[in-house]
Amino acid sequence: MNRTGMMALMVVLALVFMSACGRATRFEGQKKRIGNGQAWSWTEYDNSGNLMRIGVTMTRQAMGGLPDLYEQVEVPLPDARKAPPYTTAVIGWDPLGHNPLAYSVPHFDFQFYFVRPEELGTIAPGSDTLPVPERFRPPDYRAALQEPSVGTHWGDTTAPEFHGKPFTATFVYGYENGQMIFIEPMVALSYATNRPAFSAAVKQPPAFNWPGAYPGRYTVKYDPRDSTVTVAMEGMTLIKAQQP
Repeated sequence: MNRTGMMALMVVLALVFMSACGRATRFEGQKKRIGNGQAWSWTEYDNSGNLMRIGVTMTRQAMGGLPDLYEQVEVPLPDARKAPPYTTAVIGWDPLGHNPLAYSVPHFDFQFYFVRPEELGTIAPGSDTLPVPERFRPPDYRAALQEPSVGTHWGDTTAPEFHGKPFTATFVYGYENGQMIFIEPMVALSYATNRPAFSAAVKQPPAFNWPGAYPGRYTVKYDPRDSTVTVAMEGMTLIKAQQP
């Protein structure tokens, strides 16, 4: 092989190696029926086995034929790989919205829990009786809605919907008895059905109760190739041990 051919081969091999190094391994959970369509959770890992992204994907049909009353659908995380601190994902469909007033529109709750699914049924309204220590509170967040089987929602007081803008998407932290037990992108139906292309930073607290990977950004995006909408969390920070 001449010098030119050898150089070309080396370039090709380098590109293949770089592609392999940057490739994510993706696992998908069981598809579940919601509305007239389907939804499923998924996880993505780098070559070292670190969680890179986690999310839920819905078909276009899933945003039609929804019930008139509140409904929760568990979309279990893939069994192929653990993804601490996350144990399961739940899609909550709220056709009437809820307080605060900014969220009194039909919307989806994409809840990623740190506790086992069977524990959720033991959470009652107002059960968040222990204060959340300052180090576990994200900046600008304040306790708001309390819901049975969910816990207390903490919302970002600087979010656009609290300052004269329509609600599109927001990021919620959930606590119960003083401990964070879930994180939740919340998305308005009107936005999800309008080919969304959303990305925003996630405000993290100084410390977390649970070891694992926590997002620095979340996205809500429409894919024209298959007409799906994906809610994803990415830019993970790995917390190797519980913070003091």
